[in-house]
Amino acid sequence: MHIEKIEFSGFNSPPSDGISAGAVTFVTDGTRLQIPLTMPRRIEMGKSRDRLLVLAEALKTARLLPEYRKKGELRFAPGVLPQELRRKA
Repeated sequence: MHIEKIEFSGFNSPPSDGISAGAVTFVTDGTRLQIPLTMPRRIEMGKSRDRLLVLAEALKTARLLPEYRKKGELRFAPGVLPQELRRKA
């Protein structure tokens, strides 16, 4: 899967019982992989740290799906994946 865009939805509403819910969608040419997430604390999507936390959790979840378990199945277009989440060479 060659991911061209990452979309975030939810997480901005006040958390109920200390839990924030939303989804991360990986967009490709003709496919959308939506990963619903429930985070155990308040998430502020305006903060870079929280966005990275949510994105890292979505990637971890996506890599557990059978169709994306193989190394290299999830690829990103240049500039889509934040520098902090890129693997060090």
